[in-house]
Amino acid sequence: MPKTSPAESLLSLFAGSTRAAAILGDLTEMAATRGRLWFWSAYARTLVTFTWRIVLALTVAMAGRQILVNSFHDYMAHTPSAWRDATGSWLYLLNYSGPLLASITATLWFVLPFAVVRYGRRDRFVRLTFSVAVGSTLAFLCIPFASLMCAAATLALAAAALFSRTWRKPLAALLCTGAFGLLSLVAVNAIDSALLSHYPALWTSHFFRHYGAMLIFRSSLLVVALVCARLHKLLLDNPHTPDPALA
Repeated sequence: MPKTSPAESLLSLFAGSTRAAAILGDLTEMAATRGRLWFWSAYARTLVTFTWRIVLALTVAMAGRQILVNSFHDYMAHTPSAWRDATGSWLYLLNYSGPLLASITATLWFVLPFAVVRYGRRDRFVRLTFSVAVGSTLAFLCIPFASLMCAAATLALAAAALFSRTWRKPLAALLCTGAFGLLSLVAVNAIDSALLSHYPALWTSHFFRHYGAMLIFRSSLLVVALVCARLHKLLLDNPHTPDPALA
């Protein structure tokens, strides 16, 4: 088999191997008369054409998640904690699952903006993610009666999607993406703790706490976005539909 060039390998990540080979072939042929500088400038423009929507989606997703996390902190700081700490009522179940709900909600509010920008608001995966994100968020807030009803409604929605031929694949993509997001959070916390325990010096701990952990966490979000995109392409994309990055 012919060896693939690094330029073709990079382009194939976003355009597919067949299209990348065709594009590189055309650019190489035209570069014979226009020069190497033209080739690399044309290649860069082509790469931007395929990636600008992905970059925008990641930027919006990270900003959206951060806004949500900040809003949660403000909400918890300015609301009474008596009913959120209840242990003798139906709120106990929601209180006990609070960390899990927080992790799920934070993951969903990263995936949702990414998917909206990447695939459009009419996409079935986007609509399902929005419904589950709203339901899990209201459940996490532990609003008396409303939270339990929203949690039950969200579970009922997921069960209905499981038995629907139209929504089964979007649900599978969402569940796998969410599970990977939760695993990535566990891995990030484990790596962060390991780094700090092996580098006890003050300046080193300070560096890893403020920069190392941040880079590791941002990298985990990139991987979650990659998993989401791959699952969407595998389960939901129509091969005869034009790439949204070119729309």
